[in-house]
Amino acid sequence: MSGFRSAPGGGARIRLHPQEAAFLADLARQVATLIADRTDAHDDPVLERLLPDAYLDAPEDAAEFRRFTEDELGDAKVRNAMTVLESVTAEPGAKRVDIVLDAAGVGAWLRSLTDIRLALAIRLEITEEGAPPDLDEPDRINYAIYNWLGTLQGSLVAAIDRR
Repeated sequence: MSGFRSAPGGGARIRLHPQEAAFLADLARQVATLIADRTDAHDDPVLERLLPDAYLDAPEDAAEFRRFTEDELGDAKVRNAMTVLESVTAEPGAKRVDIVLDAAGVGAWLRSLTDIRLALAIRLEITEEGAPPDLDEPDRINYAIYNWLGTLQGSLVAAIDRR
């Protein structure tokens, strides 16, 4: 992966290996499914982070605010993840996946990459200090994925910043 490059009209483009694209599609699908299938955001720490309470010290106000906003916020997050999923879908046997995003696609990608990284950070217990030092093998791999997504997201920000 070489990272995103600027495209006309506030967009960006990138060329991914089909395995990178499939991997990204799977992550976007997992986050979209988690959010779409939710029953209560407080049942899962990832959902609690992706759909946070607006009022931390006023539970009744938070519940009322959530009642009016959670569905819309959740639906927007699912749409963002589906934008990523649809744009990385490759033809069978493709040697590369060329992705060109318009300005709206850039926004959806940035928001979805943030959601995917937040989900991984919660599962891996990453804090401002970084990952816990005693990660087992699967978690070390997931931490590498978290960092790869950060690099991907950083290249997207840099690409749109160059306009």
